[in-house]
Parts: sequence; structure tokens; C-alpha cells
Amino acid sequence: MTLNDLLIPYQLFMLASSTFVLAKGGAPERYGAVTIICMAVFQIIMELVNPSRFINVDGASLGADLIGFFGFGVLALHARRVWPVIAVALQMIALCAHYARWASLDMSPAAYSIMRNIPTTTIVALMLAATTTSTLKRRRNWIDMPWQNWSEIRRLRSTKP
Repeated sequence: MTLNDLLIPYQLFMLASSTFVLAKGGAPERYGAVTIICMAVFQIIMELVNPSRFINVDGASLGADLIGFFGFGVLALHARRVWPVIAVALQMIALCAHYARWASLDMSPAAYSIMRNIPTTTIVALMLAATTTSTLKRRRNWIDMPWQNWSEIRRLRSTKP
């Protein structure tokens, strides 16, 4: 079994997990799931066009990680959750894996594959945990404010003496 044989099952796992989060999660979790789905679909399409060989920097994975970095970055700015901030940090680690591959010609293809996939897998685990938390809050009728209201914060700060 080669590393390329593991890519499609990995992407299908990401899509299945994200579909669950879309169905059960709160608003920020659903936005994160859409980001993961966009990353997976982009990478699957690019893999069909130009299969990864893990020898050089993989353009499909780099593009997917950039999509994730910007998607989770926007989410981290607007969601009242901690996990999106961690997700952005993990996406930065994934982007650093591409730089490390570019800078090191003798890096093992397996090491490159692990460095670029583990952060995104961890993000999916965070989203699944956040979905569980969000579901429990809704069942207990707790107030769950998913988004930061920046205009209200600015208004409150401007009215202080």
C-alpha cells in the first residue's frame, strides 16, 4: 500500500466527519465543516488531475491548507469559540510542513505526509468535540452565543465615560 492509496480514504473520512458536524453542530462548527469540505473537495479534484507523489511540495495539499488557514482565520475572528483559534494554529503547522518539504530535499515522503495531514485531522477531532458540546448545550437549554458582535462591543466602548 502506498501513501497515495491512503489519500482518498483520508479525504472520505474528512467528508464524513464534516457531514456529521454540518448536521449536528452549532453555527461556527458548521462553518468549520464547510471549510473542511472545501479543503477535501479541492484536494480530491487536484489529486485526480495531478496525483501527489510526496516527492516535492504537493500543490493540491498546499492549496487546501491555504483554504483552511483563511477559512479558520475568518472563523477565529468572528466565532465565540476557542477551537477555531487552535485550528488556525494547526493550519499554520501544516503550512510549515510544506515549507519544510521545500527546504529539505532529503525529507522522507512519509514524514511529509504525516506533517501535512495530522494538523487537519486534529482540527476535525476538535470540531467533533465542539459539536458534542454544542449539542449538549442545546439539550440543556443553555444560552450559546456563537458569534462575536463586534459592532456592539465598539458601541459599548464608545459610550463609556
